[in-house]
Amino acid sequence: MAPKKRPETQKTSEIVLRPRNKRSRSPRELEPEAKKLCAKGSGPSRRGDSDCLWAGLAGPQILPPCRSIVRTLHQHKLGRASWPSVQQIGAGGSITGLKFNPLNTNQFYASSMEGTTRLQDFKGNILRVFASSDTINIWFCSLDVSTSSRMVVTGDNVGNVILLNMDGKELWNLRMHKKKVTHVALNPCCDWFLATASVDQTVKIWDLRQVRGKASFLYSLPHRHPVNAACFSPDGARLLTTDQKSEIRVYSASQWDCPLGLIPHPHRHFQHLTPIKAAWHPRYNLIVVGRYPDPNFKSCTPYELRTIDVFDGNSGKMMCQLYDPESSGISSLNEFNPMGDTLASAMGYHILIWSQEEARTRK
Repeated sequence: MAPKKRPETQKTSEIVLRPRNKRSRSPRELEPEAKKLCAKGSGPSRRGDSDCLWAGLAGPQILPPCRSIVRTLHQHKLGRASWPSVQQIGAGGSITGLKFNPLNTNQFYASSMEGTTRLQDFKGNILRVFASSDTINIWFCSLDVSTSSRMVVTGDNVGNVILLNMDGKELWNLRMHKKKVTHVALNPCCDWFLATASVDQTVKIWDLRQVRGKASFLYSLPHRHPVNAACFSPDGARLLTTDQKSEIRVYSASQWDCPLGLIPHPHRHFQHLTPIKAAWHPRYNLIVVGRYPDPNFKSCTPYELRTIDVFDGNSGKMMCQLYDPESSGISSLNEFNPMGDTLASAMGYHILIWSQEEARTRK
């Protein structure tokens, strides 16, 4: 059955705006934003939809761009005590995937363009290399980890996916896609379920207990454009996919091969932009994603802001938009803390921290 496309979502009038320092703003800077806010009839004093977790949220904290994220967050929350920073690996060694080790908070798993997927600590010590390409033409683009099943899975730029155990033993290495594997995700409730996303315009779902070859997938979910991400919801019952153009999809475990809903949304991709990926809220049925205004997008309006958009996961309705005039770049990655009351947004060299607690103190 062909997927049924929902009508294009109309943007809400609610924009959560952080006031900017007037001394640093020129009239030329103010004009587009003023026109935008005037057109939307919104302002920082408006109350949001009562169903929205982030309604009425005040502005984020802007963290210094030139320092370690870990150190800056530690100092912001806990004071000026010393904290180890992540050692740089130099040009060409971009981190493409990162997972903190749940069994040791001083360690993390990382895949990178230098051609390895590894476990290391914050001092730069490499504790174990799980996969190495040994060539500059192949690098790793994604990874996920299951501590309960003691598995590491990683995907590379030519379509291979490798499954290993925690001791570094390779269980299998298969070419599961025709092109780069942009995202791999293990189901949080049934970690033998694996979702893989690729620029070959497909998302595939696998049962790790039954993988025998590239054709042994359970479902193949075709998309109109290359796919940046495919991630399971916290309860494992749904799958959220983000393409490289203007579509977010929600699939349900009851019918993996047909999307439950389609959310039109501008987040087009280009070479020098970190791929935009939609993410789930850990406790509520909400989806968060960065907006990259596109003049060719049907509902695009003049002076559209680069907001962080929050959608209802069932209806696809936009609940609110977050915006900070001090850091008006494109938010590519957004991640909630486990309780869901704080959102970290990666925006170029900045990390924005949006907190309900902070919002209450500003009112």
